[in-house]
Amino acid sequence: MLAEYTPDGWRERVVAFILRWTLRLLLKPVFSPRFSVAFQRRWLEALSRIAIQQRGVRREAGEVAGVRGEWFRRDGPALRAGTLLYLHGGAYCVGSTATHRALTARIAWATGLPVFSADYRLAPEHPFPAGLEDALAAYRVLRAQGPVVVAGDSAGGGLTLALALALRDAGDPPPAGLWLLSPWADLVVPDPPPPEPPGEAMLSVAWAQVCARLYLFGASALSGERPQPEIEAEFAVRVLDPLVSPMRGDLGRLPPVLVQCGTDELLHPMALALHDALLQAGNPSVRCEVTRHRWHVFQMHVHALPSADQAVDRAARFLLEQIDAQHPPGGSAEEPEDREVVILGAGMSGLCMAAGLLREGRRDFVILEKQPGLGGTWWDNRYPGAHVDVPAPVYSFSFAPNPRWSRRFASAPEIQRYMQTLAERLGLLPHLRLRTRLVRAQFDADSGRWILETEAGQTLRARFFVCSTGPLNQPRWPEIEGLERYADERLHSARWDDSVAVAGRRVGVIGTGSTASQLIPPMAAQAARLHVFQRTANWVLPRLDRRYGALDRVLAQFPPYARAVRAFWIAVLEWGRKGFDEGTLARRGMLRAAQALRERQIADPTLRERLTPPYPLGCKRIIYSNEYYPALAQPHVELVTEPIVRITERGIVTADGQERALDVLICATGFDTVHLLSSVEVRGREGLRLSDAWAKGPEAYLGVSVAGFPNFFLLLGPNTATGHTSTLLYIEPEVEHVLACMSAVRAGEHRAIEVRAEAQRRWNERLQSRLSGSVWSLCRSWYRMENGRIVALFPGFTAEYVRAVRRPNWADYTLA
Repeated sequence: MLAEYTPDGWRERVVAFILRWTLRLLLKPVFSPRFSVAFQRRWLEALSRIAIQQRGVRREAGEVAGVRGEWFRRDGPALRAGTLLYLHGGAYCVGSTATHRALTARIAWATGLPVFSADYRLAPEHPFPAGLEDALAAYRVLRAQGPVVVAGDSAGGGLTLALALALRDAGDPPPAGLWLLSPWADLVVPDPPPPEPPGEAMLSVAWAQVCARLYLFGASALSGERPQPEIEAEFAVRVLDPLVSPMRGDLGRLPPVLVQCGTDELLHPMALALHDALLQAGNPSVRCEVTRHRWHVFQMHVHALPSADQAVDRAARFLLEQIDAQHPPGGSAEEPEDREVVILGAGMSGLCMAAGLLREGRRDFVILEKQPGLGGTWWDNRYPGAHVDVPAPVYSFSFAPNPRWSRRFASAPEIQRYMQTLAERLGLLPHLRLRTRLVRAQFDADSGRWILETEAGQTLRARFFVCSTGPLNQPRWPEIEGLERYADERLHSARWDDSVAVAGRRVGVIGTGSTASQLIPPMAAQAARLHVFQRTANWVLPRLDRRYGALDRVLAQFPPYARAVRAFWIAVLEWGRKGFDEGTLARRGMLRAAQALRERQIADPTLRERLTPPYPLGCKRIIYSNEYYPALAQPHVELVTEPIVRITERGIVTADGQERALDVLICATGFDTVHLLSSVEVRGREGLRLSDAWAKGPEAYLGVSVAGFPNFFLLLGPNTATGHTSTLLYIEPEVEHVLACMSAVRAGEHRAIEVRAEAQRRWNERLQSRLSGSVWSLCRSWYRMENGRIVALFPGFTAEYVRAVRRPNWADYTLA
């Protein structure tokens, strides 16, 4: 797989310009045959002292199998087994662990793995195979202790590849994965030599040729002891050795490989050729990442250059995935893995909880996520057109504003990128356990610990258990006869499959809610025929969207401006909350706006009537869209309001007896918001099942704590959803509440904290009393159960909830 990245942003451009010319002026002239190897080493070591070092990582001298080097270990507990062996670059003649400290410390921080940076023997004092022998010796000792990933840059990248070939041929256990940064994988120089790319800032062909000969022959290559024609003849043979030039060997049966390079470097064509050769050799997992306008091993400039940080973070994700595939983290029933906190779910609330723990210096936690990537609902909902329905400035955390939104209403991929970037910036990757499905959680009263079991059989034991799965987690399929018999392509909006083609086909969409309103316009643009099956029309208001320009992004870099924009939109959304109350100016304005939008965008009076909601505004979730009505008005789109009777193998039959043949059936039917945590068996004190405690509907104190379940917390639990503003405004104070509860347990050396049943009952009685007379009680929606109990929404304004939840009322809790 080949991926290309283009750095952008004013900071990136300015820093890249300075760094490129610094290298050209201070480094490239020294990497030359005119200077001795000894001088090049001293010069490089001196320059390396100006590199920005990584905080939160300990460095100490070490030795493995007689090979000296340096260990880099991230502060805090080890979160998984495994080690990273790093082999530095420098054309086999220069470079050291000191010259690469910024990079090796950064990867130790990003992965959480201990990194051993090997000071393998260098030429000309120690020619081939001394460096390879050191790498093999160090690897074998480290591998005996657990899984190992190996990384190397430039010559170290070639040495890493040679190491993998030698291990394979010797029958040794292979590395879990390889990370090759601008690898020098072939010491043969083409004739004529390749021209230097215009942006090359470090390397030259002449310097590489000299170093290659020093690597193979030692000092004799330049001493004149042997005739030069004799050396060149022998070099032409020895350089073809696969352990010298790995690209010349059999590249099959290798572990997963990540190759990274820049376009502005001499070794860019070699990296691409290596990628192709690895694929042709039949390796199933090979990825090559090319960053445009970047020079040789630009990753060395972490902390200063954003694209370098991003490349290292991508590599960290790759390396952790390989480590976990070879050695899944987690304990057994006999020896559980002990953690202070286990967080279930890597969505917005899970990331916020993790960020809060880190702010308090708490690093002993893991995040369990069943999906292969973080993002929660923004990982699940990747259907075409998916976007947030509140302004983006309000859909970033107060402690992590995002100045890079491209639109006022951000798309799902953009939100997921924001979350991924935030996780990487905070150093959360080591805490993540992806593809890990929790199936059982049991509170042990004797120890005050939660025992958690995963689907794969791992067992964890944690003092605190935080469920951050939220209400939009379990996809809900429509209960329609024959759904399972449908024979063609069937999709759910929350489990989208990009491989399913809709262009030129007959497509049916069941549902016309918020998700469907986003999905239908792009489907209408592709499908030959689109049938939209509507049970109830929805209220639609215009979306005040626009694209953000360069000036917007520049201004967003200034905290006072960003805070003012965020505060403005919070106020606007809170004003919109008044639209749910009868007789308010806000409600009259929203009703007029909805009617004007229908009249302006739907010319056909019959269609307009079918799209007019029969229930009060706000009873169901309001749709904000400028494209939904125009999509439905297109001639090849049919709005079907007849009830669905059944689904056949080839289509849908409605109550009028008509069958509409379909090639693709899309169910935009949302989530099961009533049966929260139904996929996990949760047992609290005295074996009480959460499903039994919630037999009449889910409820919690402040939506956070549940009586009978000590040291157990919910984020975005029952009655914390909002129909008018960003859920992040509710998540942040909930996290503060949970952190305060945890601190109370630690400070008092208590075993557990639990909400009093009476406090939970009072809170929910007040909520239901207010909700029973609200607009949300006047129709069916995902906010409420079949018995009419509203279990999703908080009835008040944001400030009211924040005041109630931010600081715990200790009278409502018991500490054991």
